[in-house]
Amino acid sequence: MRSPIDVLLGRVGGLTKMEIARRTVPCYKHVLEKDGEKLALCMLVDSSKLYRFAFEDVKGMRSLEVKARYLRGEMEHLRLREFQPGLCRYVERADKAV
Repeated sequence: MRSPIDVLLGRVGGLTKMEIARRTVPCYKHVLEKDGEKLALCMLVDSSKLYRFAFEDVKGMRSLEVKARYLRGEMEHLRLREFQPGLCRYVERADKAV
């Protein structure tokens, strides 16, 4: 739950709204999933980490809360690795397959 000071300062999930917007960039990539290759919404965090964004229907303040979770590192199980331009696979699943 948000406190009154969070509303005044514009903070969501412990981070400012401006910081969330500055550090996350949405993009579309082809992701290799169990049921085949799919075009999926992904998120580039800090210009270096690529994640699968599984919350496509979430809007408003709730989406900022979800993005703050990505920035805090709580969504490492959705981390992707791009091995060809535009084509990605999950980091954990690729490690288990080898």
